[in-house]
Amino acid sequence: MSPSAVTPPRHSRERMPAGQRREQILQAATGLIAERGFWGVTLRDVAISCGITEAGVLHHFSNKARLLIAVLEYRDEADFRALAELLSIRRNDVDIDPLPVSLRRLCTALIQRNVTQPEIVRLYSVLNAEALEPTHPAYSYFRDREELALSLFRRAMPEVANAAHLSRQILAAMDGLQLRWLRNPDGVDLLEEWDDFFARLCPDA
Repeated sequence: MSPSAVTPPRHSRERMPAGQRREQILQAATGLIAERGFWGVTLRDVAISCGITEAGVLHHFSNKARLLIAVLEYRDEADFRALAELLSIRRNDVDIDPLPVSLRRLCTALIQRNVTQPEIVRLYSVLNAEALEPTHPAYSYFRDREELALSLFRRAMPEVANAAHLSRQILAAMDGLQLRWLRNPDGVDLLEEWDDFFARLCPDA
């Protein structure tokens, strides 16, 4: 049954501390947008999923566009922290130049993280495609996020002459393999496919 078709019982509207309620809304919106895309989700859908009113959502996020950006920023920070843990570095080390890890370790850690969260990979894949339209509220976000990802790869190979070119190929390959994996999760071993591709793309890395 669709969440939008369900009316929450009155007793489900329990009071929560503001921070806890905000996180609940972000998690609910993440799942709904991953399933339907930004245009397929309403604030009412999010409210029903949380057992609150639409006004309750608007109390924390003034409109749907701001909620979307908050969802993306919330997920980004969670991913950066998880990436740092996988790489055995501090969170702030992800931002330095050069990165204190090799390109191979970085890429493998990114894939390892994504394998554990197909719903989040789906969220970004759906929104990234939607946001090719300049009027989409996340258009600028995804443009900047792509530059951030490319910078991350470049900083992991500071001595490579064609680092910018190679970074674009790596990002394109990750996006493409992840789409194949999302479409056929039982038939595609994402880690194995990535290891094979990376060995051919960067045999010396």
